[in-house]
Amino acid sequence: MLVQISAIIAAVAFVFLVFYLIQTLKSLKNSLDEITLTMGQMKDEVTQISSEVQDVILNTNEMAIDVRVKLSKLNHLFSSVNDVGQVIHELTSSVKQSAASLISAVKQTNLTQQTQPLSTKWKTILQGAAITYEMLQKMKAKKSPQTGVSK
Repeated sequence: MLVQISAIIAAVAFVFLVFYLIQTLKSLKNSLDEITLTMGQMKDEVTQISSEVQDVILNTNEMAIDVRVKLSKLNHLFSSVNDVGQVIHELTSSVKQSAASLISAVKQTNLTQQTQPLSTKWKTILQGAAITYEMLQKMKAKKSPQTGVSK
């Protein structure tokens, strides 16, 4: 009788074990179904995101090409500005040289004036040159008041 009671208890325990095992497997199946559904949704979202990323990359490439074209146009502009700067520098240099030669001519005429009399036409030209030189010196002094020294 003890063996029969033990067998009945084992059979009942086995039934409970099988019942709880079935419940656990059902719960696991529900969880796997939800995971499968979520993975499908994520696959669709990743596909949409990847197409949007490709569009962004294409737009970025187009913008980079546009920026390169505009920079190449700016290179021509800067080259032109450089050329203008060089022309202005050469012009300034030649004006300085002309002024220096004019000053030396005025000084020499002052020396020769003391030795020989000049015609009135030459005297007028030299006076105009001297006045022009003085005006240039005053303009330089006004442009550079910080240094206080005119060249």
